[in-house]
Amino acid sequence: MKQQMLQKITLLLLLCCATILSQAQTLEELKAAKATLASGQAAEQAKVDSFAAEIAKLDGQITILSGWQSGFNGVLGLNFGNSNNWASNANPNSSFSNLSIGLNAFANIVKEKSFWRNTFISNTNWQSLDVDPDDDEKDGFLDNRTTDVLTLGSLYGLRLNQDFAISALGDFNSSVFNFLQPGSLDFGVGGTYTPHQLPNFVAVIHPLTYHIAFPADDSPLETTGGLGSKIKLTYNKKFKGGINWSSNFGTFIPYTQPEEGSDQAQLFEYTWINSISFNVWKGIGVGINFGIRQADFEYDGTQSFSTIGLSYGF
Repeated sequence: MKQQMLQKITLLLLLCCATILSQAQTLEELKAAKATLASGQAAEQAKVDSFAAEIAKLDGQITILSGWQSGFNGVLGLNFGNSNNWASNANPNSSFSNLSIGLNAFANIVKEKSFWRNTFISNTNWQSLDVDPDDDEKDGFLDNRTTDVLTLGSLYGLRLNQDFAISALGDFNSSVFNFLQPGSLDFGVGGTYTPHQLPNFVAVIHPLTYHIAFPADDSPLETTGGLGSKIKLTYNKKFKGGINWSSNFGTFIPYTQPEEGSDQAQLFEYTWINSISFNVWKGIGVGINFGIRQADFEYDGTQSFSTIGLSYGF
């Protein structure tokens, strides 16, 4: 009886060991099968990602060729403040206000055989400071402008191939409130380079351009014009993290110079304007606009401006 019981216990132990070994072997097989499937999944995912990238590229090209493409980015800065008998201030009784508005927009239509690209840039700042509350003669909120920039451009081209086109350009530089006092206007023809590998880059070289310079009313110079070369470079880029950058550079190089001592204006000029925005939430973020310019008929030296504030783009 005891011998039979011992045999049963031994058989039970052997069955338990066999079950444990069988489970261990199955677990290893499952891990190996999982690793095999994961490897296959990674390979297939790489193919899916490649297809997705190609589809996105084709979608972008289809969108460009489908009709008008437009975009807008604006910067707004607004500050108010006052001090009432705050003794530690340099001006204990004072008030100030500041308003900055920057607009950067484009409207393009790109076809297989032609394109038409239009740009609009405007930056205007106002500032008011009152340090004497007893002074009855006070400046209004919008009486003092510290920045006033207006730039318009329109480029039309007929393609010779995928990257090059013959083109015509109209370009305008002035201000919103002092329109053409001073300012400049260009009309020219030449060539445009739009590399398909870099769809947001446009290089314009127009060796036959007529440039008109409009000095300010109080300037001793006269309105004048002349022939020269116009070069214009524009680029727009969207980076990861909601960062957008737009850059616009243009220069006019005259073929002749005014005679020494004459009242004619020197026609050489260049302007470079940049706009950077950081998207935080649904198109709202922080925007920075800055630019440099040199135009001897306006000012003998380099001009510059900058604006920072809340931005909105779409």
